[in-house]
This record gives sequence, C-alpha cells and structure tokens, in this order.
Amino acid sequence: MFTNKKQFKTGVYRTKNSISNFRCRLTIRKIHSLIDVPNLEGLDKSLEATDLPENGSYETRIISWQEKIFSQYEKDYYRIKENCKTDHQKKYYQMLKAEPHEPQLLFTYVDEDNYYPDEQNNAPQLQLSKLMQNKTQSLHLMADLGREVLLYTLTWNPEEGIMTVFPDFNNITTNPLYQEMRESNLHMYHYALERYFVEKPHTPIIKNHVGCIGKSNILMSPTMVHKDRFEIPKQLHRNLLILLEIVRATNFDYDGIHIRYRINLPVDIKMANKNSELTGSTHASKQLNGFWHFGHCHELLLNVPITSVAQLSVDVYFEAISIDSWCRERYLGHAHLSIPLRSQINETTINFMQLTNAGSMADRLEVFLVGNRRQVDLPAFYGMTGTTILNRYANESSSSGRLQIQFQAVQQHVPKILNEGYFKTARKSKNITLKELITSYNTARERLEEFVDLQY
Repeated sequence: MFTNKKQFKTGVYRTKNSISNFRCRLTIRKIHSLIDVPNLEGLDKSLEATDLPENGSYETRIISWQEKIFSQYEKDYYRIKENCKTDHQKKYYQMLKAEPHEPQLLFTYVDEDNYYPDEQNNAPQLQLSKLMQNKTQSLHLMADLGREVLLYTLTWNPEEGIMTVFPDFNNITTNPLYQEMRESNLHMYHYALERYFVEKPHTPIIKNHVGCIGKSNILMSPTMVHKDRFEIPKQLHRNLLILLEIVRATNFDYDGIHIRYRINLPVDIKMANKNSELTGSTHASKQLNGFWHFGHCHELLLNVPITSVAQLSVDVYFEAISIDSWCRERYLGHAHLSIPLRSQINETTINFMQLTNAGSMADRLEVFLVGNRRQVDLPAFYGMTGTTILNRYANESSSSGRLQIQFQAVQQHVPKILNEGYFKTARKSKNITLKELITSYNTARERLEEFVDLQY
C-alpha cells in the first residue's frame, strides 16, 4: 500500500518547431557536507580513495537532440576496431577516431543505442510510452556514479509534435532532484534538467555575396534523412496538386448560404494521400453588398499516369443550400466544373441551375414553409454516367445564382531524359530513373561532406 519511492511528474510538451533546435542544460553536483556512513564492505577503505576529484564534483552540459556523449566504458569498448561489427558500432569507432572524447560524469544513450531502462516506476509514463512507442524517438540522459544511473528520459513523437520529459524539467537551485549512492561511503548528488534557449545567431555578410535578411525556413530547417527528401511516384506516373478556392457567390434568392461540393476522379487516377477528402462544405455566409463571401480552400494531391494527363479531367459538383433560423433547408441549385489534369492557373464564374416548378403555387409554398431540398444524381444529370434521367415531375430548369472559383494545378516536373529512359528500351546503356538519380546525388553529397564542412 505504501512505498518509499518518490513519484515524479512527467512533462508533456507540444511544439511546432523542429526538434533539431531543441537544447537542454543538464547539471549534476556532488554534496560534500554529508556525514560519512561506511558499510561493512568499506571499513578497510579510506574516504580519499572513493571521493571524486574536485573538477568532477560539478558538471554541466548543453545537450542537443540525439547528441551522443560517450561514457568511459563506451570509449574503451568502441575504440577497439575488433569490437565494432555493425554499422552503428563502426560509426562510433569513426567518431572516437576523428575527435577526442573525454568521458566525465554525464553521458547519453540515443535512439540508435536501443537502451531500455530497467526501472520505470511511473505508471503514466509507461502508458504513454506504450501508445507512442512505434513512432517515437528517445534520448536517455545518464550519469556514471560508480554505476550507470538513469537521470532523465526524453521521448519525441514527430507526427504529433509531442515531447515527454520524465522527470519533468526542474532547477538546480530551487527544486533539484537527488540521487544517493551507497558504496563504501554515502554520497549525495543533486541534478537538474533545464530548457536552454539560444539567441538567434548573427549571420555575417560576406563581401560579394547576397545577404539574406530575415528568417529562412530553408536555412534553419533540420537535416533530413536523404531518402525522405523527395517522395517519388512509381514509374510512368507523376504527382499533380490541385488547389481549389471557392471565392464568393451572387444573385441567389435566400440568405445564409453555404456551398457543398463533391469531387469525382477518373478511373485511373488515385489520391497520393489516402486521407484526403473528396467532399466538403463551406461555412454559412450572410449577404454583404450583394455578395456572399466564402474564401474556402481545398487541396488535393493526385497520382496521375503520364500517358493520360492530356485526356482526363476532374469533375467537381457544387450544390447551394440555404438554412434559416428555423432550420428550413432550401435548395438553391447546383453546378458542375471540369478541371483538366494539366498545369494551369485559372479563375472562372459558374452558373447555378435550379430544378423548379415555376408555375405551381404549391411548389412556392413548399419552398417558403418547409424548404424544398432535392436529391439529384448530379453525375447522371450532367451526362457523366452515360445514362438518361426520367423526369416524372415535369421540373423546369432555371438560373439561380453565380459562383466565383479560382483553381490551380501544379504537376511534378520530370526531366525529359528520364521520360525517354522509360520508353526507349533499345538503348545500349542502362535506363536511368528519377529514384536512381536522387540516390546517386545523395551518395555523392555524403562523400563530399566527409572532406568539406558544408554550411546550410
């Protein structure tokens, strides 16, 4: 029922910034004013033999995300070439060979080390780690106090932008954490983890070079994995981005209008992002100076076969609905827009068509009293299905309003030499693909970075 273990709090933080900008200050301090309490194993040992030197009694480090700091054991192990079998171990061997690393009290285990702490007495932290373990990266902050001691565990979920810190950030002067080490004598260590903020560095302007004023997201962006820099579609396909904006409407009879729309794709066209929506609706707009303003945007990324770009188009069907304060839903008409699958920037105004019985008094009363919502098969009505519609109610079509729309289609650029490589199989040399070209570029860049310190 009762426990002597102190329950620490887990800090959960959400950020939109890049994780490469994260810095923290880890501080550990040994308390020298404790009473020496020797145990049976240490009766024959002196205090001077177990005490740390003066320069090791206080240590502070500024640590960035996934920064590797070696312990004394790791330095002794990885500097022997025969111990390094995997690529991960060989990388550490090269790091220790290139730069001297002087191990002290503090060191780290990064995500690639696959370190799993044995002691996790925080139930909320365990539950959160189970939910996020498939997506997160971890950083363990350790201390060498005669044995490995886990001080802090930091996890990062890149998809959600959530960082967890266990135990939470604290301050070395106001609320430090402590660790007792009972060896030949009793030792006490205080430690703290604080957020570290760096002022924006001054970028010198070199003569005969163009100076960049302001913050550039490209220059300040983190170093990405080479394979994640480009999303390449499969051969004979390219990505096409459609940006659609519903600007404003005019000439409708009722107020409180919103526009519903539905996008129909051709058979051979697929969405690059499976979570994209093909239906949507604007907000309800009130009339202002004869216009209903929307400014509603929709984005759609498609995967298009190269051979069929010129022939296919995307069909967008619109429906205008008015809902008043009594929740009477009035049908104000529908329209159709066809967007060819090619690069373009266009702005157009489409006319809405309404099915009514203009000469029927009952129809007009229905519109006013309860609304006249109509369910219309729009693809069949506009002749896109190849079938005919039987009009049993002798409806008449009339113009009901106008809608201003802007749309832009941006297609992925594919060099001509790559396109020719897909279709010409009679070449003596091997056909090059875009994926092979980017792979060769990344390999050449990695070789260059080994000799030249590139500045981004």
